[in-house]
Amino acid sequence: VVLLGEDYDALASNASFNSAVTMALWSSGLMVLFSLVAGGCAFYWVTRPIRRLTRQVSELDSGGIAAVQAYAALPVDSDGRDEVSRLQQAFNRMSRRIAEQWQSLSQQDQQRREFIANISHDLRTPLTSLHGYLETLSVKSASLSENDRQRYLEIALAQSRKVGRLAQELFELARLEYGVVKPQKEPFSLSELVQDVFQKFELAAEARQQRLLADITPGIPLVFADVSMIERVLTNLLDNAIRHTPQGGEIEVRLWQQAGKVLVQVNDSGPGIPQELRADLFMRPSILSSARRHASGLGLMIVRRILLLHDSDIQLVERPQTGACFRFSIPLR
Repeated sequence: VVLLGEDYDALASNASFNSAVTMALWSSGLMVLFSLVAGGCAFYWVTRPIRRLTRQVSELDSGGIAAVQAYAALPVDSDGRDEVSRLQQAFNRMSRRIAEQWQSLSQQDQQRREFIANISHDLRTPLTSLHGYLETLSVKSASLSENDRQRYLEIALAQSRKVGRLAQELFELARLEYGVVKPQKEPFSLSELVQDVFQKFELAAEARQQRLLADITPGIPLVFADVSMIERVLTNLLDNAIRHTPQGGEIEVRLWQQAGKVLVQVNDSGPGIPQELRADLFMRPSILSSARRHASGLGLMIVRRILLLHDSDIQLVERPQTGACFRFSIPLR
């Protein structure tokens, strides 16, 4: 009985041990399996934004600007605060900036094409007229009277001057736009500069029976700018005013000091600027509006480019009187 009891206890102990080992192995296996499943799910959930971002970046790399514009139009998840969400938000902002820059470049290219077409039209018209009158003088010189020959020569010279002025304006505008010209700033008296510019246009104003008026506030200090560039600004504005003001009209230049600047205003008594042309008055002229914009040429564009180099700008001022009124400012220092 004692021997059998010992064997029974040994067998029972072995059975319990084997059962415990089996249970431990099964438990360990189940725990490992659960850990693998849970880890895989967690890894998939954590890396899903990264995979989505990687896929989107790959599509941007292979899709070109169309893919960038499509990605920029996607809504941004602004609630995310983790690093992946911030990275995705940064990519979305970058795509929007690229899309905006691309749109701006496309608009500039379209404006450049329209500008070239418009300038070609403006050059072709006087050149055709010049060629026609010179050809008439060459073919029919013997049959034309002295008055007709003189009139044809004057018309040809006027068209030639028009082509030369437009070519000079194109050259100046190209130099200003591409940064070739840098302002050489120095202190000078703007009041004296206005008087000097007035002297240049005295004969032209007298021929049209126009009056040049200067309304200058006493005690205006020296301004700090490029003398030749500001003279070019005043010259272009006065030239436009004289050409668009009817006979017997007035052109006025006002100077006054305000907030550390000297304000300059040039106004005339002409017909003024049509409402439909005011929005893009200082921009590149479009071929669609060349028939109405040919008279202004490129003078206002050159004026605006020069003032931008002086950290200033020009604006068209609304006023109850007739005529055009332009205003800009020049810093004192």
